[in-house]
Amino acid sequence: MQQRVLLICNYFAPDHTIGAVRTSKLAKYLRQNGCEVEVLAEKRQGGEDELLKRDAAGIRLQYAEHSKRYLCLRRAYEKLTASYREKRFGNLEDRKRINPRTGHTEFYTFETAYPVIGSLDYIAGQLGQIDLFRSVKKKLRAAEDFDYVITSYGDSFSYFAGRYFHKHHRDTAWIFDIRDAIYRYKFTPGYVSFIPKMYERDIWRHADCITGVSKGICKAVPQKYRYKVRLLTNGYDLTDRENLKSDRLDPREMAFTYTGSMYGGLQDLSVFFEAMGDLIREGEIDIEKIRFHFAGNPSAFEIFKGQAEKYRLGGRCVDHGKLSRREAMELQQCSDLLLSAAYDYKDHEGGIITGKIFEYMAAGRSVISVITGDIEHSELADIVRRTGVGIAYEDPHRREDYSKLREYIKRQYQVFEKTGQTIYEPNGRELRRYDYRYLCKRLLQIMEQARKG
Repeated sequence: MQQRVLLICNYFAPDHTIGAVRTSKLAKYLRQNGCEVEVLAEKRQGGEDELLKRDAAGIRLQYAEHSKRYLCLRRAYEKLTASYREKRFGNLEDRKRINPRTGHTEFYTFETAYPVIGSLDYIAGQLGQIDLFRSVKKKLRAAEDFDYVITSYGDSFSYFAGRYFHKHHRDTAWIFDIRDAIYRYKFTPGYVSFIPKMYERDIWRHADCITGVSKGICKAVPQKYRYKVRLLTNGYDLTDRENLKSDRLDPREMAFTYTGSMYGGLQDLSVFFEAMGDLIREGEIDIEKIRFHFAGNPSAFEIFKGQAEKYRLGGRCVDHGKLSRREAMELQQCSDLLLSAAYDYKDHEGGIITGKIFEYMAAGRSVISVITGDIEHSELADIVRRTGVGIAYEDPHRREDYSKLREYIKRQYQVFEKTGQTIYEPNGRELRRYDYRYLCKRLLQIMEQARKG
């Protein structure tokens, strides 16, 4: 008998955002494995991802939309706070603070560096999520005959809608998928931290099953409810890479590429540029034979270039602008090495894994991953090392990891000089674990276990 699945989420195909990838891929492969999938997602404005749009073909999609009243209130709020925000937002140097609990200097996001305005922003956002939920209450109550409801957390609309659905349809197994941490240490101001923590406690109690994208997120669930928790990482889909260009950007230059967000400077590649600067000064690398490519928002490029400029490498940076996901993946395949930046702090209990690393896995290019923070053995570093896709640097091991990073870059450059290629020696068996086809098989097993209770 065909299983019927209702997927509730904020982001879904064809949204042009990384948050839509996980939900769209899981829906795609659930359908290919014989499930009937319906999706209830937030109606969002912006560009379309042509690859995800293709994945969603044949899936029934309904939308939650903001009311006119909320949109008017939101515009008034943004107008009222615009001058303060503009004054503070670009001051990155004021974001570095000493954490009184750890004694470490950390980079703070806008929300936590300026907690009053950050708290107001958070409350305004939550009102918007409640507004979305109210627009679909009748649909949720009338929905019948679903075997599973999967709510993928990227924002709290999915929590409100899933909780309400579960309340009125007790026979439907509720799987709460945590793609992004609910309480986010680096993004939730302390004044309002009780709100996401309240959501978490309610989810732990009432969801039939909880899937987490990382081990750290899974461990955040109290021991009392840990029996409900299953690890289900993000992944890659090889079909996204079909018919993409893979011609070198410039055969005379070694191309290092970063695609994505810099999260206001929280993503920090400074140590990579420091190593490059050292090797250039020592004569190991010819500066005219390397280039740093970037694809993302203009403000993010300025941060990327600023990190390079500290080591006099800003002039070697190239801005490709904001690209579609297809174009970004083509840029990756036309490059020699891919750059990944992430952060992980003990206060956050680990578990920060940038989704970009999984996209990189399918590119067939070596990855340099820089992980800042104070977690001594991060999950991201473990994944990079186990899969053999490249090298990972971690701040707590600076002395050892910095030397390894220098040697890795130096060796790759030497090979490039001789052959025009770079070294890429992945562990195929480990890589397959992150293929969405494999991950969906695991999700089907999790669903069956949730059904049995």
